[in-house]
Amino acid sequence: MPKAPISRAKGSPPAVPQALATDRASESATRVSRRPGRPTGRKVLADRQQLLAAAERAIRSAGPDVTMEAIAAAATVTKPILYRTVGDRDALVSALAEIFVDRINEAATAAAARTRLPRTRLRSLVSAYISVVDANRNLYLFVTAGGTGLDRVSQVLLLADRSALPLARQLAAQRTAAGRDPAVAMSWAFGFIGALHFATLAWLRDEQLSAEQLVEHITELLWCGFGGNPTP
Repeated sequence: MPKAPISRAKGSPPAVPQALATDRASESATRVSRRPGRPTGRKVLADRQQLLAAAERAIRSAGPDVTMEAIAAAATVTKPILYRTVGDRDALVSALAEIFVDRINEAATAAAARTRLPRTRLRSLVSAYISVVDANRNLYLFVTAGGTGLDRVSQVLLLADRSALPLARQLAAQRTAAGRDPAVAMSWAFGFIGALHFATLAWLRDEQLSAEQLVEHITELLWCGFGGNPTP
């Protein structure tokens, strides 16, 4: 005996089989949860710190001219995700520059704390700076080159501020404790950072000296001055 047809109200849509309805609902949820630029699959997106770490690995491997596409690939995300989370190349340069300068400051602070002898302490500061650069050459060149649209002067001064201002405060305190004029502290601090920066850039380009020789040359200049006077 044939089955009676299933009746439905006039004008209502035909019934959808349960399995097909479930598949369609799942597909719709996937489309909603997958934002533009999100990699396929269910992998959780990396956060900002993870993307910056991936960018540093890519720079270390491919060099300071690495593309944003290569950085995104190293982070296993799409370019839109990299741009939305970190920003464009200028923003990436600024973010990594802050990380790099903080790394130098931490190394310099630890090195200076190991001795109270003034010249040895100065040499420790110089050595810490050059050691961090030597271990992170491509990153140093990447952040000092700047991005495509950055104001280079503002970028360089921003990096200098991050290192020079803490040093200036220390110099001012030491000068005040010794009964000397602390007004020189800011100029000396920026002069110190500038000497380190450009001497190190030239060393990376030419590398005619060992790292130890460079440290000694800069220390002698900063300690004695051009006249070679050993008085602090």
